[in-house]
Amino acid sequence: MDNHRSDLDKAGKRFDDWARDALFDPKHRSASELLSRAVDIHLTALYREFDMARHLATGKDNALDLATALGFERSAAVMLEGLLDRLARYGFLDAVGEFDADERTAAGKRLGLEGDFGGTRWQRYHVLAEAPDRDAELPVIETDMAAHGPDYPATLEFLAFGREHFAKSLRDQHDFMDRVLTGQEKAHENTWNRATNTDPLQDIHGIMGAKAIELLFDGGTILEVGAGTGNGLRNNLDTLAATDRLDNVERYIFTDVSMPFILNTRRAMNKRWPGVEIDWRLLNINKDFLEQRLPAASADLVYGVNAAHIAMRMVEFLQQCQRALRPGGRVVFAERLRDAANTMAPREIVLNQSRYHRTAARRHPDYRPMHAYLSRAHWLAAAQAAGFRRAAVWPGTDSLDGYFPEQYAAVFVAEID
Repeated sequence: MDNHRSDLDKAGKRFDDWARDALFDPKHRSASELLSRAVDIHLTALYREFDMARHLATGKDNALDLATALGFERSAAVMLEGLLDRLARYGFLDAVGEFDADERTAAGKRLGLEGDFGGTRWQRYHVLAEAPDRDAELPVIETDMAAHGPDYPATLEFLAFGREHFAKSLRDQHDFMDRVLTGQEKAHENTWNRATNTDPLQDIHGIMGAKAIELLFDGGTILEVGAGTGNGLRNNLDTLAATDRLDNVERYIFTDVSMPFILNTRRAMNKRWPGVEIDWRLLNINKDFLEQRLPAASADLVYGVNAAHIAMRMVEFLQQCQRALRPGGRVVFAERLRDAANTMAPREIVLNQSRYHRTAARRHPDYRPMHAYLSRAHWLAAAQAAGFRRAAVWPGTDSLDGYFPEQYAAVFVAEID
């Protein structure tokens, strides 16, 4: 084992101990379970409201046909398949197998598709019973969630927002949710800010990422990509200040594709950290960094909080990060994990309404079989394909067991020689 690998393993062990002993607690587990229950109640309500059972029972037995029957944009099938997969656990609906090659070809011709539509698995569904009306459970969940603390209701607000705008995003205004998620819908700016900065189940990503930086960052320049509404920056500065290491940051480069996010975050950070020098820059992670005037070997650490998974071409993006790093540099991405390739995360009741979120990813069977979030194994496979010699996902599976009932927060770390 080389010294770098040994250092990464030691840091990983310290991270695991911290996560188990100081971060994970019964409150987070309870809140994540409440979140999972709530999203399935909202999804069941949408299933009932749009009479999906009737469509499925009359020949529209897959997400693509269902999207067409509902008048939704075709790529909305990605959202619908995730919805139906989650609801198939409750006994009123069953997933009964995928189309074979000939059936896909015939269905593609019927729907006017060019080739095979890569966004869905062409899963068939069979209606077994009437879906129950579970909305009466929501007030109880809201009360239980609020009991955990004043910020926890933001967790459920985001789900309700997704339910409210389901048809608007998928049928009426196809770019609506993309505008919300990039700060272009002023009326919903606070909703997204609360979902990314107030919600404790989301803030945990930034907390974990900041801990990884505390363990791995020796000094120099931090480049944050897809920095959004500032969750990563805020947690990093808080953590570095608390450990008397803020002076180790020679330069912090905050980047995002959204100018509204950059301007709003700069305003908030200048109030909170007036003495910290931050470089605010536009950067599209799907374009060449050099062409956007970000020099090679200009950063000691590339960072992101729930940003890397939105890259269109994962391996190419990771290679761009490598080129931006100085020798010995590291990548730290705080990310939501999928526990299985076809599992819809609760927040995707909103995120899957974004056309970009559900369609941008260029898929690959080894490391990107599904849009957006990756599994632990897929992150490691992507790192290997990108040429990173050392990579890990923290905390280890043993530290996660028993705390989060579904995919949840972790940190992907990788380093170059």
